[in-house]
Amino acid sequence: MGDEQTSSPRNAVFTTALWDGGFCLADWNLHLERLRAHAKLLRIELPDDFSLRIATFFQKVAQEGLYQHSRKPTFLLRVECSNLGELSFDIRKLELRNEEIDAITRPAPRWSMKINGTKHGDWQPYLDAHAVAKKQGADLAFHVHDFAIVDADRAAPIVLDEDGVAWVAAPSEGGVTSITLQTLLSGIESAGIPVQFGRLNERLVARAAEVVAIGSGIGACRILSLDGEALGEGEALTMLCQSLLELHYRDQTTWIDVRMIQ
Repeated sequence: MGDEQTSSPRNAVFTTALWDGGFCLADWNLHLERLRAHAKLLRIELPDDFSLRIATFFQKVAQEGLYQHSRKPTFLLRVECSNLGELSFDIRKLELRNEEIDAITRPAPRWSMKINGTKHGDWQPYLDAHAVAKKQGADLAFHVHDFAIVDADRAAPIVLDEDGVAWVAAPSEGGVTSITLQTLLSGIESAGIPVQFGRLNERLVARAAEVVAIGSGIGACRILSLDGEALGEGEALTMLCQSLLELHYRDQTTWIDVRMIQ
């Protein structure tokens, strides 16, 4: 089922994970946990043989022999389940990763309180925002609601304030729970950077020492500019996130063999 065919948020639930080209997905246990939570909010029942169908898909892909197995971030796999219990899969190569990029702002799509923040079936506004960013020569679109950044088209923004606190949009703001952030939180705080969830308003972003976008597909990218305006010149948080992610994906336990999931 393609994105353009799902116009109602309750039509589908999905997640997008890093794939090693073989049978393993990075942090698949965290993706499954989020997928099940979001499916419940969307009133979608995952099929009983959900994991078996994913393993069967990978077996078919392996037989085709089109992808090289490499235990490192190489591909993204999007797994979607419709409200009818149908599964669809989409594989794509990483477009950019750990780069310095430019971003624009776009109005944040809004749904009901229960829908906001889930990976749901009405994802076209996110795809449209990314297309606008590319058309303007940027790499990423930040979603803004009521003068505050709540999300990005394929990443979670982190704003490092001038006082050394890293701010992330609170769940109440409507941002999607970030798997990448979950893997980074303890490492960031262990490095002496407290992480706070709150409101990423214009004033906070304007005075930021650094703005980073993180995600399964993009790693950790420093945002050079937003709507043509230069942002903070700091690099420490970006480099820390990149280093932590490199260690994380080098850890063999990060990669979950889907054939072992019941």
